Amino acid sequence: MTRADVTPADGSPGARIDRRFAADVEAHRRDAPRFCPQCARDLGLANEFWEGDQRRFYCWCATCDWTGEVTTTGETAIGHEPEH
Repeated sequence: MTRADVTPADGSPGARIDRRFAADVEAHRRDAPRFCPQCARDLGLANEFWEGDQRRFYCWCATCDWTGEVTTTGETAIGHEPEH
């Protein structure tokens, strides 16, 4: 990898993103949960991982100490009730 393959993420000298993963970084920033499902405050941590074809975020709230997983549902939410 050359220096040209790496771009600054936020302008700081130490923060760099490999251009090959730029789309993944943008998707994480766009889709990562921002608020705690228990107390609705800002999340302290949202770590993304994949399990099979499901994209998941392991989250922790610094305010209420909630931890759990948030799973993306795609473009629409899938409910538990049968269609009417």
